[in-house]
Amino acid sequence: METLYLARYLVPISGAALEGGALAVRHGQIVDLGTIKDMTAAHPRAAVVDFGDDSVLLPPLVNAHTHLELTHFPQWAAQRGDQSTPGDFVDWILRIIRVKRAVDPDLFAVSLREGIRASLAAGTGAVGDILSWLPARSQYGNAPLYGRLYLETLGLDPANNRKLLRNLGKIAEECLAGRLRLGLAPHSSYNLSGEYLEMIFNYARRHGLPLSTHLAESSAEVQFLMDSSGPIAERLYPMVGWRDMLPPAARRRPVAYLAERGGLVPDNLLVHGVRVDAHDCEEIARAGASVVLCPRSNQCLGVGLAPLEDYLATGVNLALGTDSLASNDSLSVWDELAFARQAFAGRLAPLDLLRMATCNGARALGLGSEMGSLAPRMGAHFQVLRAGSLPTFGDLEEFLVSPGRTAEVRALYLAGREVNFALDPSSEVC
Repeated sequence: METLYLARYLVPISGAALEGGALAVRHGQIVDLGTIKDMTAAHPRAAVVDFGDDSVLLPPLVNAHTHLELTHFPQWAAQRGDQSTPGDFVDWILRIIRVKRAVDPDLFAVSLREGIRASLAAGTGAVGDILSWLPARSQYGNAPLYGRLYLETLGLDPANNRKLLRNLGKIAEECLAGRLRLGLAPHSSYNLSGEYLEMIFNYARRHGLPLSTHLAESSAEVQFLMDSSGPIAERLYPMVGWRDMLPPAARRRPVAYLAERGGLVPDNLLVHGVRVDAHDCEEIARAGASVVLCPRSNQCLGVGLAPLEDYLATGVNLALGTDSLASNDSLSVWDELAFARQAFAGRLAPLDLLRMATCNGARALGLGSEMGSLAPRMGAHFQVLRAGSLPTFGDLEEFLVSPGRTAEVRALYLAGREVNFALDPSSEVC
């Protein structure tokens, strides 16, 4: 049974937008697209769903980096009276540690479930989610989201690290959490020993596991790797009981350090990448790795803005992520797009931003042949916006990267089935 989905505007991302567009779907896959006139003639027996003259049909967005288990972080912090504004990046880390230590572990699953629901309601179809409380992965069981679930790890003690990696390996053998492929997330170069990083990267290579690593997020990270000094050494290490485990100065910038440990590889999704230079971007591009930019989180933490021109000049695949609600005010990639449009001040065309949030993100998560654009043989994954007032065709792309789109998401289809935002996200689609 074929179905034609009609909209005022159809935005494939991989091709030119259409005014009066239609998408033909059969068995959860896109079979054709074009103008309403051509498609109704070509598919006369198809069922028809008309979203109306106020609708825009386009691919779901991809949140390539988030921590959905922290969706309830603002409530947790408020409950323990920890609502201080962090003075710097390390203050923020210390606050997260304090709050997470005080939370009943069972609440991480509840928080993750709400993060899944909020993501779907904002038109997100795939995520690159980082999970530290590993039992909470059960929340993805029947959830319709696609993407990757990266199991987070960190540590400096060799004996404990070997134990951690064995446990991660056993979980990774499950291969999937719902529709999300499992991978490993060595958190960052400043909270794992060099030996442990190498162990993880070697293990991932042997077992074909995807990776994700926070990289060059702050000047504090750069300083720590260069000479083992600064706020990470002075405040973070003592707070977590690592005062006597300070590593020798690596004398390397984050990208070079990661490369020496074996972590600069195509399937290591690098996150933030703020404190990098042109040479670093060349090395990332040469390795074939993708980078997820999180501009709203970076602004919240005062760490700066990623060097967009250097990334673009070297051809690095750039995606967008919201990070968590510990450093952002929403999980909507629509909101991230609108902020990025302002933050990068016209240095990216609207369509390039939309690609970051769709096909680039899908590519970064290994979903490039399944999601991120509308084309024959791609999965029938799309969302529908319904706006009170749509722009003229020539202003459509600018409209899509402007504020206000989150509230206009009216439908999300994944694998050809409509997601019901109001239901428990683990209860499948309707």
